[in-house]
Amino acid sequence: MSSKRLLAARISVMAILALLALQFELGMAVNVAKQPALPPFGFSLNGVSDALNQVGVVAVIHASLGAWLVLFSLISIIFALRSGVRSVQVFGSLAFVATCLALTTGLLYTLSGFQNDGYSEGMATNFLLSFAFNFLELYFLKPAPKT
Repeated sequence: MSSKRLLAARISVMAILALLALQFELGMAVNVAKQPALPPFGFSLNGVSDALNQVGVVAVIHASLGAWLVLFSLISIIFALRSGVRSVQVFGSLAFVATCLALTTGLLYTLSGFQNDGYSEGMATNFLLSFAFNFLELYFLKPAPKT
C-alpha cells in the first residue's frame, strides 16, 4: 500500500481516537446526569429521541456522536482492509465490530428506559474495546523505519 494511503489510514484512526475521547467525556456526563425512569419501549426514532431529550442535550450529542463514530469506523475499516497489513486488518475489523456493538447496546439501554444496567455495561465495555483496538490498529500502522 502506498505511503499516502497508510497516512490516510493513520489520520482516520487518530481522528476516531480523538472522537472516542470526546465520547467518553460525554458518556460520563450522561452517566452522572439524572436519568428519568421510563418504562421500556419499542424501537422508534421518535421514542428514542424523546427519551434522550428527557435526559438532556448532552445525551442527544452522545448518541449522535455514537452514530457518527460507526460511520467513521466504516471508513476506517475500508482503509484497514485495503492496507494489506494483516494486523491492521484484524484490529480494524475488531474496532469496527466493537464500535457497532457499543452503539447497539447504547440503543438497547435507551429502549429499556435507562433501566437495564447490563446494556449500560455492554456499552462501556465495547467502548473500551473499540478504543483499545483502534489504538492497536494505529500502532500497527506505524511508518516503516527509515534506512
